[in-house]
Amino acid sequence: MVWHLAMAAALTGGVMPVATPAVAASAVASHPTPKSARPVASPARPDTRTAEAMRAYLRDLAARKKFTGTALVVRRGEVLVRTAAGAADEARRIPNRPDTVFRIASVTKQFTSMIVLKLRDQGLLGLDDRVCPYLVPEYISACPTAWRPITIREILTHTSGIPDIQGLPDFYRKLSLPTTTRQLIQRFVNLPLDFKPGTSWEYSNSGYVLAGAVIQAVTRRPYGAVLEREITGPLHLQHTGYSRGNPPPGYAKGYLTLGQPAAPINGSQAFSATGIYATVDDIARWDRSFGAYRVAPPATVREAFTPQARCPADGCLNLPSSAYAFGWLVDRLQGHRLRYHPGLLQGYAASNMYLPDDDIVVVVLSNVQDTDTNGIARHLATLALQSSSPKRRS
Repeated sequence: MVWHLAMAAALTGGVMPVATPAVAASAVASHPTPKSARPVASPARPDTRTAEAMRAYLRDLAARKKFTGTALVVRRGEVLVRTAAGAADEARRIPNRPDTVFRIASVTKQFTSMIVLKLRDQGLLGLDDRVCPYLVPEYISACPTAWRPITIREILTHTSGIPDIQGLPDFYRKLSLPTTTRQLIQRFVNLPLDFKPGTSWEYSNSGYVLAGAVIQAVTRRPYGAVLEREITGPLHLQHTGYSRGNPPPGYAKGYLTLGQPAAPINGSQAFSATGIYATVDDIARWDRSFGAYRVAPPATVREAFTPQARCPADGCLNLPSSAYAFGWLVDRLQGHRLRYHPGLLQGYAASNMYLPDDDIVVVVLSNVQDTDTNGIARHLATLALQSSSPKRRS
């Protein structure tokens, strides 16, 4: 049975519905949400046609070995699909489940950006503050001349010109080794800028490493503790967090391709740019907390979604998008506002799509790096829109 959950429930914390229909094919399995996580909701007439179209699509992908992981689609509180496919651990023959924990890679940036916005609201920093005073002397002994004009806003919107640490020749070789925030920053602090700050857009994980350092500097607490205090605790995201080592036991192991395990990732290397782990249920709760203004006041939510930097002609990250907001790519899907972010890191791929005016969430998490999570998510979002009743467009 598909259950409906009204938007009002999100205001009181009940943002996830209870269960989805079973999936016939063994390659893709659906599971109900655990009883402990179920809010009170009234059954409504399910959109079985759309739900079946989504399940058929995912069954076909799984049968062709093009979908391994979990997928969740929620439209105005109704779960249209909540499925899992493939193995969380091939060697131990542990299957993926809808509640399996995955590394979400660069979807992390949404969380880091919101923490900074919330700290701004608390008066601890300003978006147009220069970043260097927050870094010296704990993280760097002196500010490079080229860095002096760089602002916190620019490191969050990829307009700082600081080269991407992920592009360094030794990045993947060191990804399994423990490190510190200071050591991470030392790896790129003396590199020449890619462009003058504020004059262009170039994706940079380095900027988000600096954002994590700023968060730690103003709170005097570790990044993971601030994440829990500001976001995961208040929103009851019980399976989302940051660990300097590995995610909790049972998390999905990463694979470059099916059957080819990826080297492990040490969380301290990924840090505030790519280091968060989560489940699809928690990501959906996170998305819907924006629409319910539970993550932050309305003005801050609007700011988080507001374009900050124009994308290159081929889109930010070569994906359909016109601009970059605070941890969100800005796009439209069939005329409807779409905010989303991809994630890609050794062994993992992710996509989180949210259509705020339609209250549609699509989350696809995979532990196989070459999975087209963005393509899958966009197709599912299109199906959800096509069968949705007309909504206001803005």
